[in-house]
Amino acid sequence: MCEPRLCRVTALLASAPGLPRGDTACGVELELCLNSASQPAPRASGTDLPWSARRFWKDRPDWHGYLVPMDGDRWAMRGSDDPDGPLWELQVRLFRPGEYLMLRRPNGDELSFRIVSVQAVQDYPYVV
Repeated sequence: MCEPRLCRVTALLASAPGLPRGDTACGVELELCLNSASQPAPRASGTDLPWSARRFWKDRPDWHGYLVPMDGDRWAMRGSDDPDGPLWELQVRLFRPGEYLMLRRPNGDELSFRIVSVQAVQDYPYVV
């Protein structure tokens, strides 16, 4: 990946309160533009912010939301059904397979996910 591209990142639950060994039937899927360093590239032209987020859980309907930029290089997720709803803080160093991302629920609980795939959604790069 040389220039920013819209990518689909899939991460599976590695650990959570009540699920210390995780569960591969639970996870998150994010669509965001990534640069060559596997970091978000929000200023790439052609990207539509907000980027989408989906949480899938084995015993619940899918949750749909979007990524919200915070101060610095931080990001959070918010549900699509409530634009003023609580933020789920997202902590991740790099968006690439094998890395971990952590979601902090509004109540403070932390869920850890292991990134299992990063795939380009479109074949052409965005121009920065």
